Amino acid sequence: MPQLIVAEPAKRWGSVAKNGAVRVNWRVLQAPVALVDYVVAHELVHLIHEDHSRAFWAALGRIMPDYEERKSRLRAMGPRLVW
Repeated sequence: MPQLIVAEPAKRWGSVAKNGAVRVNWRVLQAPVALVDYVVAHELVHLIHEDHSRAFWAALGRIMPDYEERKSRLRAMGPRLVW
């Protein structure tokens, strides 16, 4: 089972380590839950697909069909979150 770590990276919403540990930037926790879910789902898919290949986006789309909208909302809201 992947470990979830709340961290303070300078420029990322999340990341995943080779050992399966998922790191989530604490700042994203200020966003609506749907956007937090997007970041967590995005990182969990990286456990299967390391890059942002078509297979990665297809897998994310299967579990979160509206990921593009969520990604766009996070991009728009991100600068307004406390950094």
